[in-house]
Formats: sequence, C-alpha cells, structure tokens
Amino acid sequence: MNEGLIALAVAIIGASAGAIGIIAEFVTNRIADKPSRHDIAIGKRLDEIEQADRKRDEHAELIDDALKALLFDKIARLHAETVEQGLPVPTEIKTRVEASYGAYRKLGGNGVGKHYRDEMLEAHARETQP
Repeated sequence: MNEGLIALAVAIIGASAGAIGIIAEFVTNRIADKPSRHDIAIGKRLDEIEQADRKRDEHAELIDDALKALLFDKIARLHAETVEQGLPVPTEIKTRVEASYGAYRKLGGNGVGKHYRDEMLEAHARETQP
C-alpha cells in the first residue's frame, strides 16, 4: 500500500477518535448533569461580565447623584441671590434656572428644587442690565 494513503488513514482514524472522545465527554457530562470545562469557562466569563456591569451601573449612579447635587446647588444659589433677598429675577437667570431644573428633574430631582424654580419664575422679572 502507498505510504501516503496509510498516513491519511491513520490521520482520519486519529481525528475520528478525538472527535468521538469529545462527543463522549459531552454526552457523559450531560447524562451526569455535570458541566463541561467549556461550560465552566463560559460561566466564569459571564460572572466577570455581570460584575463589570454592576460596577459600571454603580459608577453611573454615582455620577448622576453628583450631577443632581450640583444642579440643585446652582438652583438654590440663584434662588438665594434673588428671591430670598427680595430682588427681581433677571430674565437671563430665569432662563438658566429653567435649563438647570430641566436636567435636575430628568435625573430624578424634585421637591425643594422645583419650589425654588417656581418661585424664581413667578418673581418679578427684569431685563439683565449691561
């Protein structure tokens, strides 16, 4: 027989035996309800992804809370500089407070920030002086 043909036959038999081994492991693990090494690796990777997602979500929530606090501070400061001193509120400040409150509300802010905004919008307006 030709040596090349013999080598090909041996390679085919070897590959078939390897494939049969993988299939046998898969079937055995499924029958025994035992996860394969691939299932374990996939499970570990999914756990890593879930942990990274949780960390990213916590970070995003922290950033949202910080932005909300800064926006509230801006609204409260503008309120203190105008309404609390009994001064008219320039239209430019009304525009700024409306923009700040819109973002503040979208981040979940409400309550006192809305009260400050409403008081500034209802206050006597005056044009900004040059």
